[in-house]
Amino acid sequence: MTVAAAEKSERIRHRKIGACRVLGELGRGGMALVYRGLHELLQREVAIKELLPEGQRDQEALSRFRREALALAAFRHQNIVTLYDLVEKNDSLFMVMEYVDGPTLHGLIKDGPLPPDVAAVIGARIASALDHAHFRRIIHRDLKPANVMLTKSGEVKLMDFGIAKDVSLEALTQQGMAVGTPSYMSPEQVTGAPIDARTDIFSLGVLLYEALSGTRPFVGKTAGEVFARIRDGKFTPLQKVAPNVPPPLARIVKRALSVKPEARFPDAAAMRRELDLFLAHEVRVSHPALLVAFLRYREKLTETEALAHLTQQELGVLDVFATKKPSRAPGKLKWGLAALTAGIAAAGTGLYLSHSQWAPLLEQLTR
Repeated sequence: MTVAAAEKSERIRHRKIGACRVLGELGRGGMALVYRGLHELLQREVAIKELLPEGQRDQEALSRFRREALALAAFRHQNIVTLYDLVEKNDSLFMVMEYVDGPTLHGLIKDGPLPPDVAAVIGARIASALDHAHFRRIIHRDLKPANVMLTKSGEVKLMDFGIAKDVSLEALTQQGMAVGTPSYMSPEQVTGAPIDARTDIFSLGVLLYEALSGTRPFVGKTAGEVFARIRDGKFTPLQKVAPNVPPPLARIVKRALSVKPEARFPDAAAMRRELDLFLAHEVRVSHPALLVAFLRYREKLTETEALAHLTQQELGVLDVFATKKPSRAPGKLKWGLAALTAGIAAAGTGLYLSHSQWAPLLEQLTR
């Protein structure tokens, strides 16, 4: 680290925003900067989002920042990042939010497609978050993997309502102007047609398609090409690019990606119910434990971190598998065995895996 960089880092660490001390920089966008901070009175880690000076001078960016704060302040949902405070200091605006200690869905997909059960769990939690937002008449409009994070305890968090639209208020952008990230937009967004909550359902379908296949359904050399494919509903069927996806889950994704809004799920709650029904037949483990096991498998958690978030019974199962792992090359343990780690232990939470389900996998481990 250069002397200038070290001095900048030290200045950041001594900065105070309200009751919070800034610890370091987490990320930077076009109009905002996000810091990791500490609420000194509560000794709680937080994320602090600052609207940069250029954003302060842009009336639309300023309005979006305030709109995001108002949207987050209205939410009380375990799958939506929590807003703690909105601070104005030296003509700058700061949102003090929940600090999410895990990877983005975007980062996970970059490492490879997600197993169908993991993708369905994440999708169901996002749908639940959207249902909560839509009930409060807020449409996200920019749902994508980069705006979804997983915590180390196996929770799913939806964030970044920066271009969210309150359907009871006037839109920030001019009528007919596309708003969002091209590959994840709905046909209504790319054509400038009126939108409702079903636009987020389409975007969730795009997100699930990408999570399950590792590729986006709508791609092109230019944004115009992407828009045309979205408008016409031209994409390769999911089961052709990801044959391992169970047909019921593929049908859920296909319905969400319908060009006509009326052909999609009527609301996010209906889509969540379908995903939950799929999971009820496919997954017999605690969903948070499943995600923790998956994060450990992907090496997004240390063994110590994984142990800290599992039950006492799960600790014992992880200990058994930990003794087997060194004999195998790092990262080569099959996903099914990682899921089994959480699965067997889930019996202690009222969930159950039959002997016929886990015994063959256990035999593979002991060979």
